[in-house]
Amino acid sequence: MADSEVEDEAITQLRLRQAKALRNVTLLKSPVQTIYYCCCYAANGFYSGAKWVASHPVTLVIFPALVAYAGTKWAGYKQNLLTEFEENVKYVVWWVGLGVLSSIGLGTGMHTGLLFLFPHILKVCLAAETCGHFRFDTRDDMWYSSESFKCGEGPEEVVSFTDLFKKVILTAVLWGIGTAIGEIPPYWLSYSAAVAGQKNVALAELEEALRPSHQRNLFQRMVARMEQWMVSFIRSHGFFGILMLASYPNAAFDLCGLVCGNFRFPFWKFFGATLIGKGFIKVTGQVVFFVAVFRRDSREAILAWLERSLPARLPGLGSGAHSPARELHLFINRSIAKYQAKVLAKSAAHLAERRWWWRRGLDVLRSRQELQRLMMALIPDTVAEVWSGFMALLMAAFALSCVTAFAQAYRMQLDDAEVIAARQRLAAAREQERKQQ
Repeated sequence: MADSEVEDEAITQLRLRQAKALRNVTLLKSPVQTIYYCCCYAANGFYSGAKWVASHPVTLVIFPALVAYAGTKWAGYKQNLLTEFEENVKYVVWWVGLGVLSSIGLGTGMHTGLLFLFPHILKVCLAAETCGHFRFDTRDDMWYSSESFKCGEGPEEVVSFTDLFKKVILTAVLWGIGTAIGEIPPYWLSYSAAVAGQKNVALAELEEALRPSHQRNLFQRMVARMEQWMVSFIRSHGFFGILMLASYPNAAFDLCGLVCGNFRFPFWKFFGATLIGKGFIKVTGQVVFFVAVFRRDSREAILAWLERSLPARLPGLGSGAHSPARELHLFINRSIAKYQAKVLAKSAAHLAERRWWWRRGLDVLRSRQELQRLMMALIPDTVAEVWSGFMALLMAAFALSCVTAFAQAYRMQLDDAEVIAARQRLAAAREQERKQQ
């Protein structure tokens, strides 16, 4: 057997052992090792990111601003203004970040609009009904605060569709801008591959899917043809084609970034069309739709229509039972009433509370009755609270999947270094044998 074949066989065996070991790098199988690898990967990433930020020209502008902010914060100057600034920054980062996660799949393919934005619109509509006005702060609806909105003080008034639209449109636009930013990685990957003279993996898979094959079913062929149409549509219409594809909920829009990158479409034309379509046109239509659905008048009209359309009785139920649509109508109204009662109770408690959060925590721990009351309050009894719990579970699953992904990425880096070292040892051994001969 030739030396090159022996070397390839040794490297292949090493790769097989590494692949087998990589499958064990999970929180269930090797929790300590997985957490250690994750911490190493995060530390390396933090070091590389800090090094890149420190060497970037923009840092020369941002760093003095951060120093001025820290000095103002330490001196206690304009605390109210600084607090308002911090709340706005957290609000923007939260919703733009959710939009980015939505485009890259949140690690589980879940849509953050379904998980966060649309429930946020529902909460705003219900809070406006409960408070009798729309002068409440919606910035509290973030990861660290899942409580209901605080109504505050103020006279009641009629809340119109336009008032609700203006209350949630900025949040939706920020989320839409994040979804546009999240489309940049597929573009750059495909663009870099095109510049290097290589073919993007996703586009190669698309070309393979378009080839005639008796092994593909009708649905797979329809999807492939739709993607082929999208490719030709982008190539024919350019900026306006991308704008049209980005202006409606399009699950296959990732392909748009791949195609634009592969054909070296100018970045700012691609991103500009994506930003306008996703960040403004699409979210405006979504806000109009969901505000119309979640408002009391339109909601009652929809439920009344369901009562008229669905069967009055189900087989096997007695004559005294309500129709399914009527039961749904009553259930939704009961859940909304509970939610609105909690909004008012929490708003009153928030206005009456003057203690720091850590003092409230100590008081709860010292009192058995307060602890029992807190535990009972954690039990969800409305649809909104059940959904919040489900959302928390998804976020926990996403965090755990990130830990595993980071740990495996670090282990793959170690494996690549091991393969390089093995190749060097084999090359050195082969060179030593030649010298001895």
